Amino acid sequence: MTAQWKKLAGAGIGIIVIIAIIIGIYAYSVSKNDKTVSIINEATTLYDDAESAMSKDGNKPSTLSKYETAKAKFQEAIQNGGKKNIVGNALIYSALCSYQAGKYTDATTDYEKMLKKYPKGEIAISARDGIAKSREQMGDEASLRKAIQYYDELSKYPESYLTLAALLGKGRCYEKLGDQEQALSNYKMVVEKFKQKVASAAQLKSKSVVELAKTAISKYQSALGNGSDENFKSLLGKAESLEKGKQDQWFEALLAYDKAILAKDEYWQSQSSTADSKDSKKIKEAEKALIEYRNQSAELIKNISIGHRLEGSGDWNSALTYYDRSVDFNFLPTKDMYENAQDRTDSINLSKKVAKG
Repeated sequence: MTAQWKKLAGAGIGIIVIIAIIIGIYAYSVSKNDKTVSIINEATTLYDDAESAMSKDGNKPSTLSKYETAKAKFQEAIQNGGKKNIVGNALIYSALCSYQAGKYTDATTDYEKMLKKYPKGEIAISARDGIAKSREQMGDEASLRKAIQYYDELSKYPESYLTLAALLGKGRCYEKLGDQEQALSNYKMVVEKFKQKVASAAQLKSKSVVELAKTAISKYQSALGNGSDENFKSLLGKAESLEKGKQDQWFEALLAYDKAILAKDEYWQSQSSTADSKDSKKIKEAEKALIEYRNQSAELIKNISIGHRLEGSGDWNSALTYYDRSVDFNFLPTKDMYENAQDRTDSINLSKKVAKG
């Protein structure tokens, strides 16, 4: 074997050794992760058992011991190690076990360790939320002010369930500290955000129905022509103008399109009955589009109109009932958050009124 071949052979052996090491490390890592996941699955089952016991029996020693058992298993997973998201999940649950068991000092310590280990990302957000809630539960002045600090940090993140829940948390802490004005300020933010989202959702729903109105009009015009109805043209022009205006005018645009359709409906029906058979397919498509529009628009227009009238008179709670019939509340803040904030606001205002005599 020549010197050159010896060098190549040596290099080849070196590469094989490196590959073998990499494969070994990877296999070890996979095995480690698999074991940690298995332990977490056991721990989660124990945690669910503790939650069921809490729901059924309340805060009994037997229930608290279940949380301790679950926590020990989560700690075992943490000690075993693994990928960041896997270990992070175990850390969150371990701290939550202490929180649910009422050991708020231990929970705070766990969450602080979590935050130190993972200062950024989703785990950090969960840690800040946990610290804030644990401090709030401790209830002394220093802990409440610390909780406010962490709730405040949370509220600076991009909007999510936790960031909006943090406003409610801050409000509760300020209430406990006797600072009613600061509490009201935080509750007001939740209430106002909810009202804005309801209004936006109503406009978005109206926009989708406007498209149905336009489709019905377009199909009838395609089947029967535009005609020379000046009143219809005027109403249609107003609707189109509103549509191209501000984004919060979709409901007004819908009302305008509805008036235009109502003004033309009798003409469409009479013309449809005498139209040539060659146009029957187009007319049927137009009639189908108009039915779809009416099915979507009738209740929507009625409910939002009543909601607007009630809101204008100051009866927001009744208005909300009608908005709820026409709009999906699949946004943040949730309706429960709004009701919580509004209830706390009403309670504070009532206590202030009673104090004044």
